[in-house]
Amino acid sequence: MTSAIASYAFASLVIGPLHEEPPAAFLLGGAAIFFWALGWDSAIRSTDDRVSVTNFLVTSTVAWSDVAQVTADDGLIIALRDGRTIGSVAFGSSLLGTFTGYRTHQRALQLLEEAHLTASQAHRGKSNSPARIDVTFEWRRLLCALVAVYAPLLIIWALSR
Repeated sequence: MTSAIASYAFASLVIGPLHEEPPAAFLLGGAAIFFWALGWDSAIRSTDDRVSVTNFLVTSTVAWSDVAQVTADDGLIIALRDGRTIGSVAFGSSLLGTFTGYRTHQRALQLLEEAHLTASQAHRGKSNSPARIDVTFEWRRLLCALVAVYAPLLIIWALSR
């Protein structure tokens, strides 16, 4: 978020005063929020019993007992025992990754495999029911980003009138 705001502030200086080009400033603010949500906010988080993947403000959470394996063959993929998969924008597939074996993803893969192994040893019971994926929309983070980007713009715009 800090990087997005800093980039936005620098670009605002390049574009010029808000009172001369307000549509450009608001468009730039929208672009900053979009790229923050797409890349900087995307993440994989895990606890002792769950793993969560956030992609573009939507978080998918699944119990480790529903995870069959974690791979980095074509980006970082969490394969569920019912055949479905959960991918990550932050650790997505790329042409360079295909050639290099996704070396940048290996540390995340190692951490997730260790967490999966630990959770598997703690919960040995297998279930035949479909894996349950809890999906939530991260509206609070989006609201904070909107306020951080657009509140200063609106104040400057109002004062310049």
